[in-house]
Amino acid sequence: MLKNSQTIPFNFWLKICIFNFFMVSVVGVMMRYNMIFSLPGLDHKFMQESHSHFAFYGWVSAAIFLFVTKYLSENFTNVNLSKYQYLMISNQIGSYGMLVTFLYKGYYWFSIVFASIALFTGFVYFVFLLKDTKGKNFPEIIWIKTGAFFAIFSSIGIFGLSYFSTKKEEFEVLFRASTYFYLHYQYNGFFLFSCVGLFLISLKESGIHISEKLNKNIFYLLFLGCFFGYGLSILWIEMSPLFYGFFSLISVIQLTGAFLLLFWIQKSNIFKRQNIIQKLLLSVFGFAFILKFTLQSLSVIPGLGIFAFSNINIVIAYLHLVLLMGISLFLVWKILQDRMIKLNFVLKFSVLSMVFGIIVNEFILALSGVFSIFYIPFLSAKYWLLFASVVIMISILTFIQSLKLRVCLKL
Repeated sequence: MLKNSQTIPFNFWLKICIFNFFMVSVVGVMMRYNMIFSLPGLDHKFMQESHSHFAFYGWVSAAIFLFVTKYLSENFTNVNLSKYQYLMISNQIGSYGMLVTFLYKGYYWFSIVFASIALFTGFVYFVFLLKDTKGKNFPEIIWIKTGAFFAIFSSIGIFGLSYFSTKKEEFEVLFRASTYFYLHYQYNGFFLFSCVGLFLISLKESGIHISEKLNKNIFYLLFLGCFFGYGLSILWIEMSPLFYGFFSLISVIQLTGAFLLLFWIQKSNIFKRQNIIQKLLLSVFGFAFILKFTLQSLSVIPGLGIFAFSNINIVIAYLHLVLLMGISLFLVWKILQDRMIKLNFVLKFSVLSMVFGIIVNEFILALSGVFSIFYIPFLSAKYWLLFASVVIMISILTFIQSLKLRVCLKL
């Protein structure tokens, strides 16, 4: 394996990423607490915006940037790693700026400044990757670069939100469509494709290689599914049967790609090289991965689609399924995999309680949505959601303490 002569403090940045994950959970607890008891001086909508933006950039994007930088340092000798460190600094400035400003006043000029910094960082990240991986045909690179592309592509939704937010009543449908555009290409594009690339890197380091043909087949199926799959997020808009049929076909295409990837992973011996905690994380985020595509495919059924898009609890449950149960738990697995951290009681407890809290959160949100169909009151739901949020927050805090990472100067 090639090593870059340059260094950056990987463990330092890893600590920041995990701490940011903890901060996401803190704001989440504040939101759930506010729904029951109220927090004076804080607006619930502003907390939602602060929570979501910081989760996207302060936690997930920051972790992706860091692990990709680590990969480049170990496989490319001529990459200038210092520019990626400046990239991560820029991302943190934008992330913490959004955390505070959105919490204070929501969308206004100051929060938009920090959002623009984070957005511009994503643009620069894509340019860096194109330049530094030019001519390299490793299986994982196409996933990482495509993920970065979708991060830029999703910004079209941000520009739409900025424009239509001032005329929300007049362009309510376009405002909502812009929101789904951004979310779709962040979740199903940037996050998912980047994580598949990072997963292939981890498998390669374990001696497991995917064939070039299979990798391309899976990639093209999921790329087509993601690129055109935005239509699955706007099925609530009236459209001709021709478009509806096309998007139904797209749902089948991406589901096929997802199952091909899952079957290949099952045939590999990755599970044999994992400890019990890593096996648990692999199983949970694998389940979330396939369930996400299954639910998207089911959304083409008219009755189910209308119900799903009109029920706020189902929408929130789906978003948490992808970001929390899927992407976040994958990144936790990636941390344990890359650092080869020895298991101890506190670490086991923290991961188990984290998974427990996330599953409870998903179950209560889904149950609330189902109960609403039959007009069954679920008055205790908000208390259970607060409980789940507190469990997740405490588990992340104990996870940080159990890692005991030293700030080293080498990757």
